[in-house]
Amino acid sequence: MISLLLILIPLLSGIAAFFFKKENAAKSWALFSSIITLAVSLLGLTVLNKAGLLEFKCDWLPGLGSSFSIRLDGMGQLLCLLTAISFPLIFISTWHRVYKNAHNFFALMLLSQAGLMGVFLAMDALLFYFFWELALIPVYFLSSIWGAERRIAATFKFFMYTFVGSLLMLVGLIYLQSLTPDKSFDIRDFYGIVLDGKTQNWIFWLMFVAFAVKIPVFPFHSWQPDTYEQSPTAVTMVLSGIMVKMGLFAILRWLLPVLPSASYAYGEKMIAMWAI
Repeated sequence: MISLLLILIPLLSGIAAFFFKKENAAKSWALFSSIITLAVSLLGLTVLNKAGLLEFKCDWLPGLGSSFSIRLDGMGQLLCLLTAISFPLIFISTWHRVYKNAHNFFALMLLSQAGLMGVFLAMDALLFYFFWELALIPVYFLSSIWGAERRIAATFKFFMYTFVGSLLMLVGLIYLQSLTPDKSFDIRDFYGIVLDGKTQNWIFWLMFVAFAVKIPVFPFHSWQPDTYEQSPTAVTMVLSGIMVKMGLFAILRWLLPVLPSASYAYGEKMIAMWAI
């Protein structure tokens, strides 16, 4: 239940924020929601750190072999805590910024937080992809509406990089799902897939491109300077402080365990791309 609350609190708060018409009310609501999310995250690390409370699973898209399966495990705990800590600090540090239609701004910020939490909690590949997009889509609007003078060009470049990367990742995930015994997107079924080296290689690059864009590494990094410069300060803080972690997290969670031979074969190339 803790894992579900980490998604539901910012998600429902974000939807509710669209109906706040006064700027101070929207700011206060966003800060209050983020503090509650932080409290829940801390409870999940301490007094409520019990297996039954840290995971949640129910039917979602059974016809596609996908379930709403989330779990707050060791790796996810750290990044969920980072996300939970960052948003109150972002709201406080930018408190005196004035935004046109502030209720929409803070609503999108909270929806982005919900998406980030889902990325770090998802135990189903299709659900992971859904939250991956949910975290990014609000950022497109935040940057393109409240950004600086060249915001449209910067946001378009960001959109194209992430759209192409996400599309390639989706192809790879669907192909891997077709190889599971039960045609399932469950992470445990993905971990059980045995592939030959050649197949691993091309799937590796399909998925790695999406993750490399988010980290970002050479040569998938050129969107970063313009987007950081043109986005509102709060959005740049989310992009640089949290979203860049999505790519590395995805490599550790989905790429290395599922495609170990390809990850080993291209390990030096990945490191070289990081180093450039």
